[in-house]
Amino acid sequence: MPKAFDRAPDQPKLRRRSSMDAMEFLNLLLCLGTLVLVLLIMVRWNMFDINEKAEYDFIKYFSIVLLALSALGMFRFDLGAKRRAHEDYTFKMKEYEILRTKWLEITSKKMEMESSRTLESMNVVKAAQVVVQAASKEEPPAKMENE
Repeated sequence: MPKAFDRAPDQPKLRRRSSMDAMEFLNLLLCLGTLVLVLLIMVRWNMFDINEKAEYDFIKYFSIVLLALSALGMFRFDLGAKRRAHEDYTFKMKEYEILRTKWLEITSKKMEMESSRTLESMNVVKAAQVVVQAASKEEPPAKMENE
C-alpha cells in the first residue's frame, strides 16, 4: 500500500512459494534426521550394537520408510506453500488494481485542477490592458530612490 498518493503503488511480485511454517520446519528436521539415521545404519558401525540380522533389517527398513514418508510430506508442504503464494498474489493484485485505479483518478483530478488554474491565470492576463507611454526626449530620466 502506498504511503502517499503522490506516486503510483508498487505492483506485487509473484513468488515461487510462501515462507516456511512451523510444521514444515519440523517435517524438514524429521526428514534430515531420518536421512542421517539411514546413512549411519547403512555404514554398520559397531556403536549401534546391533548383532542380530532381523533387528538390523527392521531398523533399516523402518528408517527408510520414515524417510520416504517425510520426503512425501515435504513435497506436500511445498505444494501447499506454492498454492498459498499464488492465492496471496491474486489477492494483492486485486488490491493493487483498486489502489492504482484510485491513484489514477486522483492524479487526473489533480491535473484538471492545475490546468484550470493555468487557464484562469492566462485569461486574467489576456483581459488586462497594458498602456505603455513613450518617454519624451526632453525630460531627463528619473533618478532612482536608492542611489
